[in-house]
Amino acid sequence: MKQFLSVIVLGCVGALLPAQGSSAPKTGKPAAKALSQKPLAAAPAQAAAHATLAALQKDFQQKKLAALDAYAKANANAADAADALAEATQLAQQLERPADALRLADAYLAKHAAGEAAGAMRLCRANAMRDTGDAAGAEKALREVIANAGDDVNGLVEATTALAGMLVDGGKKDDAKTLLAEVGDANSRVRGLKEHFAKIAESYDVVGSDPKSIGLADTDGKVIDLAEYKGKVVLVDFWATWCGPCIGELPNVLAAYEKHHAKGFEIVGISLDQDRGKLDAFLKARNMTWRQHFDGKGWQNEVAQAWSVQSIPATYLIGPDGKIAATDLRGKQLEQKVAALLAAKK
Repeated sequence: MKQFLSVIVLGCVGALLPAQGSSAPKTGKPAAKALSQKPLAAAPAQAAAHATLAALQKDFQQKKLAALDAYAKANANAADAADALAEATQLAQQLERPADALRLADAYLAKHAAGEAAGAMRLCRANAMRDTGDAAGAEKALREVIANAGDDVNGLVEATTALAGMLVDGGKKDDAKTLLAEVGDANSRVRGLKEHFAKIAESYDVVGSDPKSIGLADTDGKVIDLAEYKGKVVLVDFWATWCGPCIGELPNVLAAYEKHHAKGFEIVGISLDQDRGKLDAFLKARNMTWRQHFDGKGWQNEVAQAWSVQSIPATYLIGPDGKIAATDLRGKQLEQKVAALLAAKK
């Protein structure tokens, strides 16, 4: 399952701003008229069905994890024991059971250190160590993953960004930038990787600063004032329905919102769409009930221009103190950071 060295890291970079000088798409609907149209409300029955489905899926995953774990223990020498351990490890990680994920990853690596899933298991192991509070062990494990990534570009990117994020959280912003630069230079053969890491490093400069204002209306016509959210954790999410990487991250955003909204987590979406009808239909279908700003200007969206957004998804996580706590979190990192910020304010 090795990645080709010529891969372009599009899944990480996201949808890019059109080249300078190119004409931005125009909307055929005036912004004022678009703002006056209210989005369709998410049906309560749909929300209930979604919650029921999520509960059933979690129950299924838990039972599958138990079955795979038992099978691997009882059939340690079977030809498919490695596959059972690998899948069980990933399920444990998805179910937020880091102690189990660590135990299962260790079991895999003890017998299958050169196995097909060894790289993924080392990464799962490092993440599990971080999630169980072993920061020093996680840092060491992530550095080992980076050093031995070889042709596994996805593993390299995930381990590097995870470690850089840990360093920033620990107040070592300069160390995080150095890490990104060194890994980018050492893997310059991977097209687009060095530039991607440079963009992440640049985004760290805003951590700890005040976010720029929004001050424009949401789709209900109410002005968005970030000052009103002080004391809560807020994700400002620049996205669009046509952006593949944005949609790829949406399940993680929804999961974080569903888990932490009642505890004080809010989302403000800034849509770079041009068609209000398509946006409304998408929001209803995906049960995205948080506030959205839409002006129909696409890449020329006024908020995106003010915040100097060059690619999407672009996200800014604002802590209870009103300062930017993190940018462009992906996957489980978003939920984990939200949980940490909410816990810290208690």
